[in-house]
Amino acid sequence: MKPATISFGQSLEENTLSRAAQATAECDLFLVIGSSLVVYPAAGFPLMAVQQGKPLAIINIQETPHDHLASVVLHTSAGDTLQPVMENLLGRSMPIPLPS
Repeated sequence: MKPATISFGQSLEENTLSRAAQATAECDLFLVIGSSLVVYPAAGFPLMAVQQGKPLAIINIQETPHDHLASVVLHTSAGDTLQPVMENLLGRSMPIPLPS
């Protein structure tokens, strides 16, 4: 059984890339969470969004090669950043589910 992940050197399915390109074209904001943005072709989608005039926001502990293109960059833990956002949206405190 293979998890739904891609290892270095593996190709993404063409259907997956097409859906990502379509979602990029339709988005109002491109949000990157917890990615180094160094592995292509996935790292190209934020660039595509910026070229289309979409704002880019990046949440990642370390700097990325795309930080200079982003409207907002937070060098912090995604969990620490997103938990209060989700609590605000839901109007209540909630635990962050961890993968098992």
